[in-house]
Amino acid sequence: MPGPQASCWAPGTSACTQVASLEEEEDKMGSASAECQVSRAPDLCTSSFLTNNQSHPQMNEFSWKDVTNALALSNMVLGLFSIFCSFCKRCHCASWMLLISFLLDTAVGAITRHLSLCCKSGVELNDFAVFTTFGLASALLLGVDGPLNGFLAIIYVLAATFRLCFYSTGAQLTYKGLPCRYASCLLASTSLLTKGNTFILSCMASLMILFMMDQSYYPHDEILESENWKKLVYLGGIFMLLLSPFSLTAFYCLLWSLSYIFFPDALWGKAACLRLQCPRS
Repeated sequence: MPGPQASCWAPGTSACTQVASLEEEEDKMGSASAECQVSRAPDLCTSSFLTNNQSHPQMNEFSWKDVTNALALSNMVLGLFSIFCSFCKRCHCASWMLLISFLLDTAVGAITRHLSLCCKSGVELNDFAVFTTFGLASALLLGVDGPLNGFLAIIYVLAATFRLCFYSTGAQLTYKGLPCRYASCLLASTSLLTKGNTFILSCMASLMILFMMDQSYYPHDEILESENWKKLVYLGGIFMLLLSPFSLTAFYCLLWSLSYIFFPDALWGKAACLRLQCPRS
């Protein structure tokens, strides 16, 4: 009996020893994997932090694109309201919509240039808003009661269309042809000051058609990105629109548009000339 018991106890003892050794190895492997996870945790945190930092500029860019698109859409809505007011014989309200669109379009251009935002959908939306507001709505200020006024309104819309489609220039600091918003601002101001006198509006519209179809260069005004006095001119327009009498606001916007139309380089082109003389390195 002692012999078989001894032989049985021996294998049992060796099996227990093997089980204990396996458990120790598993504990070591578990601790090693835990150490690896702890050591890799900073790298994971660092990578996630960098990913978040890289995503923030993209989120900001998309948010600013949404803001500019919303402003361009608001500009188009104002143009549609102006068209509706013109059909309802409310030329006074239609002209005010165009003056608000003039200030809004200036802000949209400044934001787009300052943040270097450019996307195909945004450009198309802004072009369509400019055509609706500063082309079609401005032409309807002339009225379509008679054949001459209707024909002149059609010519004005065609001139604004050609100005937007074909008179593009490769230079970043100049326009080719008078920008449509200045022609619209002049017509709206004239309509407010003359109480919708169709003869005076027809003369002004004919002059604006010639300026828009002209191939001469006009500088980028860059009102909100250049000298302080230009920013004050813009803020003065907002102040006039909100707080001053209607006639004074119309006269202010009329002088503003005329100064750019007849003295583009002398008054509004100084910043452009300086940048051309001192290009960025």
